[in-house]
Amino acid sequence: MNCKFTKSFFDDLKHVDSFWVKQPIIIEESKIDYQCLLFKKSYKTGFWVSRNYLIYDSQLVKVKPNTRQCHVVNLNLSRIQKLKYENKQEKESFNKVQKKYGFRLIRNNQYRELYSRSKELNQQLWENLRKCAILTQFKEDYTLGKVIGKGNFATVYQTINKETKKLYAVKVFEKSKIKNSETDQLALVKEMSIMRKINHKGLIKLHEVYEDDSNVFFILEYLEGGELNNHIQKNQKFPEKVVAKILATILDSLDYLQKKNILHRDLKPDNIILRNKGILEDVVITDFGLADIYSSTGNYMFSRCGTPGFVAPEVLQDKIYDHKVDLFSVGCLMYLLLTQKQPFRGSNYDEIVMKNYHCKVDFQSIDNEISFDALSLLKQLLHSKPQFRPSARIALKHKWFQINLDEARFKELNCDLSDTKDSTIKSSLSDIPFLNLIQNKASKHNFSTPQQNQISQKGKDSQLFTPQVMQQIDESLDDNINSIKLLDDTITDIQVEDESPQSHLLPKYQIISKLKLVVDSKASSLYGSPMILNTPDVTSRKLTQGNQKDEVQQIQPQKLANKVMNNLKSLESQ
Repeated sequence: MNCKFTKSFFDDLKHVDSFWVKQPIIIEESKIDYQCLLFKKSYKTGFWVSRNYLIYDSQLVKVKPNTRQCHVVNLNLSRIQKLKYENKQEKESFNKVQKKYGFRLIRNNQYRELYSRSKELNQQLWENLRKCAILTQFKEDYTLGKVIGKGNFATVYQTINKETKKLYAVKVFEKSKIKNSETDQLALVKEMSIMRKINHKGLIKLHEVYEDDSNVFFILEYLEGGELNNHIQKNQKFPEKVVAKILATILDSLDYLQKKNILHRDLKPDNIILRNKGILEDVVITDFGLADIYSSTGNYMFSRCGTPGFVAPEVLQDKIYDHKVDLFSVGCLMYLLLTQKQPFRGSNYDEIVMKNYHCKVDFQSIDNEISFDALSLLKQLLHSKPQFRPSARIALKHKWFQINLDEARFKELNCDLSDTKDSTIKSSLSDIPFLNLIQNKASKHNFSTPQQNQISQKGKDSQLFTPQVMQQIDESLDDNINSIKLLDDTITDIQVEDESPQSHLLPKYQIISKLKLVVDSKASSLYGSPMILNTPDVTSRKLTQGNQKDEVQQIQPQKLANKVMNNLKSLESQ
């Protein structure tokens, strides 16, 4: 279905004939945000046709029963508009004018119009769609306020939602200033998609995205406390108890990002903002312009990025790295907060970079300035070898936090309960027949670092089939009569989908101005600017380390079925 719409910044650069993308898909139940029955009017017959739809992993999926072949459209790149269908010629049995409430989904200058059973159901659907898709009526929904920040390609304003009267920040990107369309499109999509994946108190929240003829709008959480950098520049030394509260919040946020497979890669005082004025411990990590999805093979458009003085040495050395790069940045921040000194000091920019490269941290001069436990944690975080740095979760267990945090806060951060996510599917239907599309929970693909990839297969087997995991399997299949028969097929057909290529591309539009500061050795920035160096195509590298290639081992169906049944019997006997 074609129609003339204003070209979207997020449209594919190459012409695309089909609105829907047909592809086999294995649905992981925990990623389903909404499921519903929608109607569309057939232009051939004039009849209304119903189909089952899912909002799944930022996609709208049209489901066909008993098949894995689905029709998919990427909601992150699609625009949505509200609709109300009214036709006085169509009468319902109770002799009222028929009205249907729906939405128009626009992608690549094509669109589909889909309708719900009622106004209430359509509003539920709309609230889920607006979290993923691009809205089109910013001026109707928001009032623009004063400027609170400005860059080369974007300006940040205060803005007020007209309906709720709530205050937000809006980052406005001017399309006319973004000239390299392909690179910048991928960059903006990447930043947007990463920010839409996160929902944590310690991370900046992206609420909605709008687009009009001239601009792209990011509706962000409004933070009024100012940058942490402003407090550091006042040359005040922070007490260890205050620093512990700040770092505990940051580490807890990084632990969340690690579970989402996200690397921030540019942690520094400029990118940490206080939620409220004067409350130092309530900090929020912002600016995901250099963030990326973890790749065990280093598959990033830019692998060497970050701010000299806060970047991990393995990044500068062009080595394969993981989430430990963010832990090193936390160490640099801790050093600065406790001592009012930078960990890598030099008379010029090049000297700072070289000390950072070789990880030459001056611990001796601060030995008498901070406590023994603080120095102990600092040395761990700033270790030159990432395998000897603690993870965010392990760092939070350090004695220094136990001493400096309130007992309740320390216990809250270090509770041993596994993270549980509400897997209840919000639905307007009591049942939708897509059982054979649901991926078994036990087969969820877990994040692993190069070091963790060396776990033996024996260890993997024991982890896959613990009684707790088997209990989850049993509970998830409890309501399905044919679950045992389908268990074999469901697990052996599991597919782990790679991130789309665009998720590995860095937002060049945000780093051009910063790169200019790097070239200028007399840059006015107190902590230096992000350094971005082009690297050869990582796919052409000769990777010599054996653990740099992900190995996926196939599990024999019969062997798996036997293990499942044995564990079920074991559970029954307990």
